[in-house]
Amino acid sequence: MNKSRFLGLILTILISLVVVGITSPTVLKGIKLGLDLQGGFEILYEAEPLNEGGVVTKEALRQTAKSLMKRADQYGVAEPEIVPEGSNRIRARIAGVSDEATVREIMKKPAELTFRGPDGKIELDGSDFKEGAAKVAYDELNRPIILVEVKQKDRLADVSKRLLGQPLSIYLDDQLISSPIVQAVLTDGKATISGSYSLEEARELAEIINLGALPLKLTEKYTQSVGATLGKQSLEQTVYAGILATIFILLFMMVVYRLPGVIASVTLIVYNWGILLIYYWMHATLTLPGIAAFVLGVGMAVDANIITAERIREEMRSGKSLLSALKSGSRNSLRTIVDANLTTTLAGAVLYFVGTGAIQGFALMLILSNVFSMVTNVAFSRFMLNLLVRSGVFSKPGFFNVKEKDIRPLSEKKSFDDEHYYRIFDFVKHRKIFFSISSALTIAGIVSLLAFGFNYGVDFKAGTSMDIAVGKAVTQAEAESVLQDAGFKPESVVVGGGGERVSIRFDRVLEAEKGEANQVLTAFRDRFGDQVSAEENTVDPVIAQELGIRAIISILVASVGIILLIMLRFEWRFAVAGIVALLHDAFLVVTVFSLFRLEVNLTFIAAILTIIGYSINDTIVVFDRIRENMRFAKLRTFDDLCRLVNVSMSQTLVRSINTGLQVLVASLLLLLFGGESIRLFSLAMTLGMAFGMYSSIYIAAQLWVVLKWHAMQRKPAAPAAETA
Repeated sequence: MNKSRFLGLILTILISLVVVGITSPTVLKGIKLGLDLQGGFEILYEAEPLNEGGVVTKEALRQTAKSLMKRADQYGVAEPEIVPEGSNRIRARIAGVSDEATVREIMKKPAELTFRGPDGKIELDGSDFKEGAAKVAYDELNRPIILVEVKQKDRLADVSKRLLGQPLSIYLDDQLISSPIVQAVLTDGKATISGSYSLEEARELAEIINLGALPLKLTEKYTQSVGATLGKQSLEQTVYAGILATIFILLFMMVVYRLPGVIASVTLIVYNWGILLIYYWMHATLTLPGIAAFVLGVGMAVDANIITAERIREEMRSGKSLLSALKSGSRNSLRTIVDANLTTTLAGAVLYFVGTGAIQGFALMLILSNVFSMVTNVAFSRFMLNLLVRSGVFSKPGFFNVKEKDIRPLSEKKSFDDEHYYRIFDFVKHRKIFFSISSALTIAGIVSLLAFGFNYGVDFKAGTSMDIAVGKAVTQAEAESVLQDAGFKPESVVVGGGGERVSIRFDRVLEAEKGEANQVLTAFRDRFGDQVSAEENTVDPVIAQELGIRAIISILVASVGIILLIMLRFEWRFAVAGIVALLHDAFLVVTVFSLFRLEVNLTFIAAILTIIGYSINDTIVVFDRIRENMRFAKLRTFDDLCRLVNVSMSQTLVRSINTGLQVLVASLLLLLFGGESIRLFSLAMTLGMAFGMYSSIYIAAQLWVVLKWHAMQRKPAAPAAETA
């Protein structure tokens, strides 16, 4: 027994848990919550020139964004996010506001540049200056100055004559930018603004003046608004679901895998803490879909521990010592883990670069989950396993859930298809039945899509949707009565959430200028009380079309990327079988949503892409074992090929079930206890997880058998083992 290694293991666990316990309150308190978790709104503005014939320049867009930021700061908004987007758009995220209507009204007004005299009278405004004429120069002492030019010389001459020797203050909105002194009567329409400016300050002032000569009109094209009460409720519900999922996973690992399960539980705790710490360091915004990705990430991250533990158990049963089993099991499982994580990370990357808003938050969490999982659930976990095994304290097979009777002498000759400790199931035998079932479901899906199409949400159809948390049970008739009395005729009104939630959808965009969305909320508050809170989502038709195109592109790019990745790591037949299986899983979820007229929106697309990532993750584990066993199998007949696949799938069956079960339970808990805002997302994920387990066992590998057999029939049988 090596006491120092055992002591090292205990200290590693204690230090890890103590660090997590001490720092977690600070980390959790410092994480920035998204609009859907603390209330607020997100708006995508489209900018256009206020004056006829003008153009939207990058400088004008950037300065307008700065102006909006300053307005938000002056109103007391904490950490507003306002950034230019594309060539003519600005995205603003304002969290934690109490009077949303007032802030939105202030935000959308054009930036106003004015030059004011000592008495506060406006002498000049932005429209008086020639467009783009302001520029930075240097005086005789090499100090930065700004050269400007007005459209009407006489007006500048009159102002400079009256205010000679006095300050002419420059304001953007009501914020003082500079107060240069009028030092001469200016008759040629040109002026010099000088002061104690740095080069950067001079450039910014020149840009502001050019912006003032070309103010921008902002039109709301996409809005998402969440009431503070609703955001808090969603946060509490989803965190509760996450805690339940984590507890289940930790208990499952410790009960099923014994000591490796205990170590896996420690690494999962560190993994959870590490992900939140990264968010804290990055100042990233945690959204509701991000929490969902975090919960699912826990379920998927445990897969690395399960794969490693199963391979170690397998090596121990073959007669190897505990240390040898650890080395070979860790080595053999690493390739599988890397391949599986790469595909899910690829799906997340596509989601991040093609998606927007909350979907990017989901994708970021998914990517971080996969990457950081390699650090904790592979490197850190194996470090502790090494300490455990080399300490010699717990060397009996039972501590690793391996029965003594299952261990065979190392000297005994064994084949890859040995049935001593595996029950070999004949999965391939009934392939035609499962192909027929999947084909029938696919046909049903096609018929459903042709007959009913999709129930598109406003993300893809345009319009306004409102999700109102009433705080008490209401009937369908009461909800419709409120809307009718307020003068609104929505496309649909659905009462859910135990009768306390009303989902309303308008096929038209509610007019922000008239405050129509606020009128709907006010009508419900007048009837049911001030506790009523709402989430609003408004999408302009142009944006809806863009989002639809992006959704299609994201799914296609993710699918193509996964095909190329599998072809690179395996062979093209594996790639074809894998892509058919993942499209099969995604399409079955689509079928359910079409048949039951469930809403299809951006979060649904996020769910589909995650399903694609998980489905191929599960399939790759099976493919990797097939590829490994091909080195020992003699493939001459169809029965040989079937035997190879049946053995490989039987060897990975426990892992597939255990991992699938944990991810499915995590997804199911989100569905049952998570926030109402992600209910449909959780449903799509739960269905996808179930379909993914089915396809990895009954579709993907069997399809590869068919493709491989056709290839073998076209060439003479190889006398020796064949490799992929």
